[in-house]
Amino acid sequence: MKPSTETKLRSSVADLAIEHHTGGAIADLDSASLDDYRHLIRAAYVVADEAGHSLSRWVDAGRHAGLSWTDVGEVLGVTRQAAQQRFAQSSAFAGMSESEGVQSDTITRTGMTAFNEVSVLEEEGRNGNALVGAAPLKLFFSPRGVPCENIRVTALRAAPMIKRHEAKGWTYVLTWYPFHYFTREIG
Repeated sequence: MKPSTETKLRSSVADLAIEHHTGGAIADLDSASLDDYRHLIRAAYVVADEAGHSLSRWVDAGRHAGLSWTDVGEVLGVTRQAAQQRFAQSSAFAGMSESEGVQSDTITRTGMTAFNEVSVLEEEGRNGNALVGAAPLKLFFSPRGVPCENIRVTALRAAPMIKRHEAKGWTYVLTWYPFHYFTREIG
């Protein structure tokens, strides 16, 4: 990223809290009250929190697409080990034991990337297995005994898309930004 692009992006993010607080109006903080500052601090906190979640989702998506931990570390200016320690546990089921959510009958498919997982989702569905989770380079399925459909949808605005799919009988499974996964039994 060019330094000028990074500066512009940082400025845009820095303005989010004040734009939210003022409804997009030009703000004059010379006359701001203590309550205004309380609201601005809370809004900045929410922006920072969401930025952290967004970073984790983009790292997950990049790993899912095939980036190595070395690649992620280089982008962030940290070592491979630092990137892996910070982000490896952010995925659904990452590092979970059976008692924490992965059942003993769960089927784990490894070597998953953005390029091969759609065919695996379809194959496992035909075999009667519903998607239940994911981790870096892995998809987890639960046997249902009846054919299932497992799909991946790409969307930047998740909430409306998830509601539309749920209205059509899909069960939302997880988001691995920008991918969203659903399953449903056939028949």
